[in-house]
Amino acid sequence: MLKIILPSIMLLPLTWLSKNKNMWINVTSYSFMISLLSAILLWQNDMSTLNFSLLFSTDSLSSPLIILTTWLLPLMLLASQNHMKKESEQNKKIYVSMLVTLQILLIMTFSCNELIMFYILFEATLIPTLIIITRWGNQTERLNAGLYFLFYTLIGSIPLLIALIYIQNITGTLNFLLFPLTFMPLNQTWSNSILWLACMMAFLI
Repeated sequence: MLKIILPSIMLLPLTWLSKNKNMWINVTSYSFMISLLSAILLWQNDMSTLNFSLLFSTDSLSSPLIILTTWLLPLMLLASQNHMKKESEQNKKIYVSMLVTLQILLIMTFSCNELIMFYILFEATLIPTLIIITRWGNQTERLNAGLYFLFYTLIGSIPLLIALIYIQNITGTLNFLLFPLTFMPLNQTWSNSILWLACMMAFLI
C-alpha cells in the first residue's frame, strides 16, 4: 500500500514546487504513473487478501476500487484544466491539492481493515469534496448544493456510527481480520435487519 500512498502524498510537494507553466503537466503525468503502478494490485491479489498491516490490506473487492480511484485523478486533472484557466496560480494549486488529498483519503478508505477507521476516513473525504463543490462548482447554487451534501451525508452516517459502536460492544472488535476469530456472533433476530439498514443508509444516501 505504501507503493501507492507515498507517491500520492508526493503529489502535494510536486504541485507546490512546480513552476506555474509546468504544474499541470507534472502533476498529470505523475498521477498517470501512479495509476499504472496501482495495476499491480490486480496481479498481486488473485482472489486472496494482501495484508500490509493490521489496519490496511487489499482483496478482490477493494483492489478495483483503489485502481479506479488512482485513475480518476489524472482524468479529473485533464478535464478541469480548461475550467481553471481563468483562476490564479495559487487557486489552481489549491484545487489540485484538494484532488490529491481526496485521492489519498479514498485509497486509505478502501484499504483499511478497521471499520471505525473506515468511518473516519469516509467522513474525512467530505472536507475536500465540500471545498471543491462550494469553491469551484459550475452552478450558482453551489453553496446550497455543498450545504445539502454535507448535512445529508452527516445525518445519514450517524446510524452507521451507532451500528459500528453496537457491533464493537457485541463482538469486541471491528477488525475484518479478527471477525472470524470472535466468539460473540450477532444474534439472528429481526434487529439484524435494522442493523443492516443502519450500516447501508450512509451509502444509500
